[in-house]
Amino acid sequence: MTSTGWTGSLFDAVPAAPALDLDSLTHSLNPGQREAVFHDEGPALVLAGAGSGKTRVLTTRIARLIGTRNVAPHEILAVTFTNKAAGEMRERIARFLGHEPKGMWCGTFHSLGARMLRGVAPLVGREQNFTIYDEDDTLGAVKRVMEKRKLSPTQFAPKAIISAISSAKNALVSPSEYARMARDTFTTAVAGVYGDLEVALQQANAVTFDDLLVLPVRALETDQRLRDHYQRRFRYVLVDEYQDTNAAQYRFVQLIGGLHRNVMVVGDDDQSIYGWRGADIRNILDFERDFPGARIVR
Repeated sequence: MTSTGWTGSLFDAVPAAPALDLDSLTHSLNPGQREAVFHDEGPALVLAGAGSGKTRVLTTRIARLIGTRNVAPHEILAVTFTNKAAGEMRERIARFLGHEPKGMWCGTFHSLGARMLRGVAPLVGREQNFTIYDEDDTLGAVKRVMEKRKLSPTQFAPKAIISAISSAKNALVSPSEYARMARDTFTTAVAGVYGDLEVALQQANAVTFDDLLVLPVRALETDQRLRDHYQRRFRYVLVDEYQDTNAAQYRFVQLIGGLHRNVMVVGDDDQSIYGWRGADIRNILDFERDFPGARIVR
C-alpha cells in the first residue's frame, strides 16, 4: 500500500471556526429539535414525520459540534440518501459556520463507499483505478456469463437475475451463501451467474453500483487495522432517513460507529420509500437494541 492509501494523510487543514451564534441558529427549533441539536455524546434516535425538519436538525447539530464543541470536521461522517440532500447539507453547514467544513465526509452511502473503496481496493481484489459499471455494463456482463453457462435469456430474464443478485448483495449474502439457499431453477440459475459474475468483475477490475458499499463493508469486517482506522477517525456519525437503510448500509453504520458510539440517526418509523432497494424498517425499530442506552427524541 502506498502513502496515498487509506493509511496516508487524510485530514485536510481545518481553519479556526468563528464564534457560532447558537441563539439565531436554534431560536425557531421546537423542543424535540433542540434536544437533538444539543445532544452531545452517545447514540441517539430522532423520530419525526415527513417534512418535520429532520435534515435541518442534523445540519444544525453538525454546525454546533464544529462551531461550539470544537469537533474537527474530519471527525464527522454525515450520510444522506440523495446527492442533492448531501449538497444542501454541506451548503447549510458552510453558511452556518461561515466557511466550508473541510475534511468532513458528507454524501450518500454509495458516494462515501466509493471514496473509501479507492483507498482499500487491493483488500477486495481491485486496483485503485477500478471501473464502476453502469446498468448497461452490468447487463452486458450478466449476459456474457449467462451465455457461457448456456442459460437462455428467454427462460431467465437477465434483468431479473440482476435484480436478484442486487438484492443478495444489499442483504450481504455472498455467492456461496446464496447457492446454499437456492431451492428452485431460478435461484439455482442466479447462484451460478452470481458466482461467475463476481469472478468476471474482479478480472475486469470493475465494480457494480451495489459493490460501492458492499465491498467497503466486507473490507471493514475482515481487516481489523482498517476498521480501527476509520472508527478512530469518525467520532461522530449522523445518518438521515435511517428507515430507508438496507442491510449493507446498516452494517456500514455499525462498523464505522462501533468505537465512539456517537451515532445519531433520524427517520420516520412509519415510512420507508426504498423497499425496492432492500430497505428494512426493522433497522430503525431495533436501534435501541443495537445501540444500548440510546436517547430517543420525538
